[in-house]
Parts: sequence; structure tokens; C-alpha cells
Amino acid sequence: MKIRHFLSMVPQAVQRWAAIVVNCAVLIGFIAGYGIAGHHDVLWTMLLCGCMGLFVGTLMAVWLLCLGFVYADARRRAMRPALWVAVAALVPHLLGFLLYFVLRQPIAAICTQCGQTIVMYQRFCSWCGSPQSPAPGEMAPGANQFQGAGQ
Repeated sequence: MKIRHFLSMVPQAVQRWAAIVVNCAVLIGFIAGYGIAGHHDVLWTMLLCGCMGLFVGTLMAVWLLCLGFVYADARRRAMRPALWVAVAALVPHLLGFLLYFVLRQPIAAICTQCGQTIVMYQRFCSWCGSPQSPAPGEMAPGANQFQGAGQ
């Protein structure tokens, strides 16, 4: 179930490119296996190189899908998506992804009055000044749910 939620966040174009990357890697593996084998054990060599291509292509596709997730999640949180994708892609050893998840902001909301993006639990819109109310069943952080009890 979590994988479906992850994939629902990733843009469709990124999902298509990830599938293309896996298929191309497998095809390149089969072609390389045929070229390496010559006349001896062609089938086994092609199968081995095809499996290696599948493994490498899957790793590349997962990395591409994670970059797509960072892009979509940064847009949803009113952050700079291109900057965070560049950080996640260029900072080595997956530290860019770790930086993104540590430093990401709360999910952004839309002002009901002017339509501008605001922080989720902001009491007033910083653009138009209209008061914002939390969604039904949600409470703003720091709100005392026992307010008035015992008074």
C-alpha cells in the first residue's frame, strides 16, 4: 500500500522514464552479452548480462523515482522543487535526500480568500490578512484541546 502512495506522488512522466531506463538497461545487457560471448555459451552470457542490466536499470529507476518524489513533495510544500531535486541528485551518498527530508517544510495550504499559498496552520493570510480556519477535525499546533475544562 505504501508503494502505491509513493507512486501516486511521483509525476507520470518520471514513471514512464523510469520504465524506459529499466527496459533500455536490460536490452543493453543482452546486446553486451551477445557481443562478449562470441561463439561460446551465448545464451548463458546473454542471460547473465541481461540480469546485470536489470539490476543496474532497477537501481537507476528507483533513484529517478525518488527524485520525482522529491520534486512533487517540494511543490506540495511550497518549496523550490528544482533546487531540492538538484541537491538530492548531486550531493553524494544519498545525503541530499537526507537533507531534503530533514529540512522540508510543512505542507502548504491555499488561502480561501486570495488563493495564495500559505503555511498550513497559519492563523492569518500573509498576503491579504484574512483569517484562516483549520479544516474540520483538525486543530492548530499548540492549541489546548482541554481549553475550558475545569474552569
